[in-house]
Amino acid sequence: MRELRITDLKVATVQANFEWTFVRVYAGDLYGTGEAGPAPGLRGMSQHFRRLLLGEDALKIRRIEQKIRWATLYAGTSTYHLASAINIALYDLVGKYLNVPVWRILGGYRDEVRVYVDAHGGKGLEAMNSLLLPEKLPWLTSTEVESGRLVTENNPIHGRLSIEKWNSDYSPESYADRARRMVAEGYTAIKFDLDVPTPYTDPRLIMSGELSLRDIDYLASIVRAVREAVGDGVDIMFDLHWRYSVNTAVRICKAIEQYRPRWIEDPTPAQITISNLDELRLITQNCTIPIETGENLYTVYQFKDLLNTGVRVWAPDIVKAGGVSEGVRIAELASMYDIEYSPHNISSPIGTMAHAHVASAANTFGVLEFHGHDVPFWGEVVKPKRRVIEKGYIRLTDEPGLGVDLDMDVVKRYWPDVEL
Repeated sequence: MRELRITDLKVATVQANFEWTFVRVYAGDLYGTGEAGPAPGLRGMSQHFRRLLLGEDALKIRRIEQKIRWATLYAGTSTYHLASAINIALYDLVGKYLNVPVWRILGGYRDEVRVYVDAHGGKGLEAMNSLLLPEKLPWLTSTEVESGRLVTENNPIHGRLSIEKWNSDYSPESYADRARRMVAEGYTAIKFDLDVPTPYTDPRLIMSGELSLRDIDYLASIVRAVREAVGDGVDIMFDLHWRYSVNTAVRICKAIEQYRPRWIEDPTPAQITISNLDELRLITQNCTIPIETGENLYTVYQFKDLLNTGVRVWAPDIVKAGGVSEGVRIAELASMYDIEYSPHNISSPIGTMAHAHVASAANTFGVLEFHGHDVPFWGEVVKPKRRVIEKGYIRLTDEPGLGVDLDMDVVKRYWPDVEL
């Protein structure tokens, strides 16, 4: 009987626009590479997970998945991030062993995966660590990345406690200009943040998740400017990052629905790590724009609980939700109810390609997020050298496994201490 025994597990975390945690699962000299979504302490878990994996047959992906799930039943959701990376690495390893790409293993049929670019605002989003605190990094000196929005740096970038001040990066003109540039690069779908400061921002209202009517009118003017800039041939989406109350979210929805966004993302704190999914039903019953959510949900079981909320766009992030295996299950459930499957993705090219392989097999796939547009080394860190995203699409090939690997010479140039 053919076997592929696991001999080692290695984990490394680096700071990019988000924290990227890379995982390698070895079977002798052969290895697969995966990626975990940001969470504190992932590297410290490696010795425990290594003990679980050593000697297991990498071809028995389901057995390993079950073993990890039972081993971590007391451990909390952060362990799912590392478990997801291991699952992705196993698919990469098995694909290399069999000389078959992952999308073929999954029975995928879509060899071009449409991508939407997360543009943030008039400029790109600054970097943050796994606790969503801002990080000062050398490459952030780029004029394409924002600075100066946050008044305090010891609060998370997202949420109701961040104190912000408006600048011209958050003007309708800046949004429109950036939208036109994204379209010129070939993107046919663009997402912007709409939980941004306005000239009228009052931190006392924000702490309650509220906005004044002047704020809402200003946000609507941003949406109008983006739609007028790109026309009706481009999808536009807007992220609210869980920030607002139900009433404020509904008011925003009513103010922008005439501009026909593809979706509004995470309007209220209904769906953070500790969820209150019933709250979403209050939004969907009063908002004609599709609501998108899911980046903080884990496994198909939590997505099952979305079915009665009226949410019409599911956005799992497989580098935390359970890896390739769970991504396929979530996509299948979405397909049963004809719900759009449009994954959240803030990963390096490793996690991004894992998403693309799952998207190939997803019957109701819509569009995959790309959050690394303003990271100058995003495309450098992988081999073979090619454009992972070209004119708004990822093209899947017959390269085995994920089809890309880390270029360790480049990785070490940016993060000299990385060992994989």
